[in-house]
Amino acid sequence: MEYLIKGRRHPAFFRFFEEISAIPRGSGNEAGIARYLAAFAAARGLFCTVDDFNNVLIRTPATPGYENTPPLLLQGHTDMVCEKNADCAHDFTKDPLSLYVEDGLLRARGTTLGGDDGAAVALMLAFLDDDTLPHPLVECLFTSGEETSLVGASHFDCSQLLSRRMLNLDTELDGEAIASCAGSADLVFSRECESETVKEHTLNIALSGLAGGHSGADIALGRANAIKLMARLLAHVYTDCPFRLVTLEGGSKRNAIPRECRAQIITLEPERARRLLEEEGGRITAELSAADASFRLRFSRGRLVERCFSYRDSSALLNLILLSPCGVISFSPAKPDFVRTSASMGLCRAADGHMEAAVMARSSCDSEMDALLVTYGRLAKALDFALALDGRSSGWDLNPDSKLAKEYLETYSTLFPDKKPVVNGIHAGLECGIFVGKLPGMDALSVGPTIYDIHSPDEAMDLDSCDRFCDLVFAMIAKK
Repeated sequence: MEYLIKGRRHPAFFRFFEEISAIPRGSGNEAGIARYLAAFAAARGLFCTVDDFNNVLIRTPATPGYENTPPLLLQGHTDMVCEKNADCAHDFTKDPLSLYVEDGLLRARGTTLGGDDGAAVALMLAFLDDDTLPHPLVECLFTSGEETSLVGASHFDCSQLLSRRMLNLDTELDGEAIASCAGSADLVFSRECESETVKEHTLNIALSGLAGGHSGADIALGRANAIKLMARLLAHVYTDCPFRLVTLEGGSKRNAIPRECRAQIITLEPERARRLLEEEGGRITAELSAADASFRLRFSRGRLVERCFSYRDSSALLNLILLSPCGVISFSPAKPDFVRTSASMGLCRAADGHMEAAVMARSSCDSEMDALLVTYGRLAKALDFALALDGRSSGWDLNPDSKLAKEYLETYSTLFPDKKPVVNGIHAGLECGIFVGKLPGMDALSVGPTIYDIHSPDEAMDLDSCDRFCDLVFAMIAKK
């Protein structure tokens, strides 16, 4: 094929990136890239396994002089998020990406680029293809389905791995290494209720204008949760002016801080209820941060309804929302400004006799997550809600004694003395959490090139940072 990118310090990296960009590899469609990787390994006589989830493991033996150096695992995922502009005719199931370079950035016309995590795939292939690089035994693991709940990593048989050192290649900022990530648990509370017969007009309450954000990365910013605010408003009313709930609907995604919430209630004193809501709304407005300054509270007289929840069930839902742990729960003792454990109620729906609320809990410490799940279980039991655990992944806690983190800081500073590397954690998921959880004693670190606007058609990968990415990883591999 004719290659677009030329004249770079690491031409093999860019050559392989262009080759895999011609292979459709959206989440769930990784069979083609798995075949490509297996053929690559076979052509070079390298050990290779492919499992039923299209995870691919390629192993290369140590070069002379490195036989006693501990093995190293390089890891990244093969799948990409498939997003495109409305006017783009690209078919992610069969079309190659249309790459182009603009102002030192690599992009794809009208679509996501797949730098997340094509950069990892390209780097591992460039390393495996170069027989001049000194290295210990290296395992290259290409996982599938990372963008859809870490599917491949979750199902990979880790007993195959010899390494207890791991470089994950799925970070999007050159000069920043990640040394901790949060595991997560999805919980769903539900309750079936007997509807009561009425013939009344509703009072409608709409709460909007909050900033919202990612319930992991933005949880420490103190942004208000629309579902929690609605419950606070309604509980304030219920104390002096009891009502029955007709509907409540808030949030759009489990992993996002809710920005809006709506409710319909039936009360014998609608005007009094409205005054109480306005009073509490004023207090809330005064408390909110500048990010939530667009908060708005609206009321209207609603439709005539014939069914509603009972007082008891209405009160139970308010109790569930108000008493559910939400926001930052603890910070890391190793890095006091880093969130270790948090929770957010991302969705709540109550209508037609059914109530449901979804919570996403996150923690880099599995024992804290265990304790939090016990708390939710006791709350569900006390309030007579069913509780289902709809998936859980392990966390990866900060390790202040990580040798890889120290090697990274030393190597990066030596290679690029004009830059200042940092080691941070993220309060979101990375595949490292799964491997650290499955393999006790695993020392892990995540690095990568600079990639902007991932998961969108504006995604762009900085070419200079890709060269530095290769310099860094190859130098760390060569350390004894």
